[in-house]
Amino acid sequence: MKKINLYIIVLFGLFMSCEEVLFEEDLSDKKTILIAPSNEAKVENTSVTFSWEALDQATEYRLQLAQPSFENASQVVIDTTVKSTSFNAKLVKNTYQWRVRAQNSGSVTPYTAASFTVVESEDFSSREVLLVLPQNNAITNQTTLSLQWQPITEATLYRVQLLKDNNEIISDKTTTNTSLSGIFPEGITKWQVRAENNTQSTLYTTRTITVDSKNPKKPVTTAPVNDASQAGTKVTFVWTREAVAGTAEFDSIYVYKDLQLTQLAVKNRVTSPSDIDLEASTTYYWFIKAFDQAGNQGESSTVSKFIIN
Repeated sequence: MKKINLYIIVLFGLFMSCEEVLFEEDLSDKKTILIAPSNEAKVENTSVTFSWEALDQATEYRLQLAQPSFENASQVVIDTTVKSTSFNAKLVKNTYQWRVRAQNSGSVTPYTAASFTVVESEDFSSREVLLVLPQNNAITNQTTLSLQWQPITEATLYRVQLLKDNNEIISDKTTTNTSLSGIFPEGITKWQVRAENNTQSTLYTTRTITVDSKNPKKPVTTAPVNDASQAGTKVTFVWTREAVAGTAEFDSIYVYKDLQLTQLAVKNRVTSPSDIDLEASTTYYWFIKAFDQAGNQGESSTVSKFIIN
């Protein structure tokens, strides 16, 4: 009797789950209500927050932004799906049209659209320098970088600063251009730009970048040793490597079937020790090479040979 009751409960649960999916409400005759930016609005802040009302039974929302409009789009600036009812983006001065639709697994509402314009504040000090390149939190192995930003009307110059992670100023330069090359130290550095004229200045806009120009160390392989042989097809590879301070490092293993290293059998990202299944009655050649998150790569380990009988 207990087993029969259990089966009934399980079947009832499965039925309810199917019902939930089967009877998810059709959204096609619903409407998404936009809150801001409203139609024909003028937005003085380049950091724009899009918001709309939640719709019952919607599981997500698709947001699109075109410049200057979807009918005559020079580009679609944003095309994304979000779970919440708001989304923030940095935009340059221009005319835009945005639209949102609500959706669930089986249906979508029509898009609701509105147009707006991003303009500069009349107050020079309230304007915001929009940074272009490098991207925020970028990681690179280059120490000389070109910084770029959008122009600010009535600016006579731009002040560019590099700061250590503790906000100690490394460099303070000015330029009349909207780009400047700078030499960055190893590690994490903040860079920031503000616009200035004869009487006022904007607030700084800041980004962070990580520079790591150092190659990882050469790995030293320990097993299988050169000219080793074994009966089993599962091979345990072991090696060591001294870590270098900087971005995250990782190792890749290369296993070939020929001395010329042209017949690649295995190439994987691995940690030591690592077990790999190979073919019997085969001679193999292998080595380890290290890489890091910044794109640096170290010298390959010595190539070792082993045989699976």
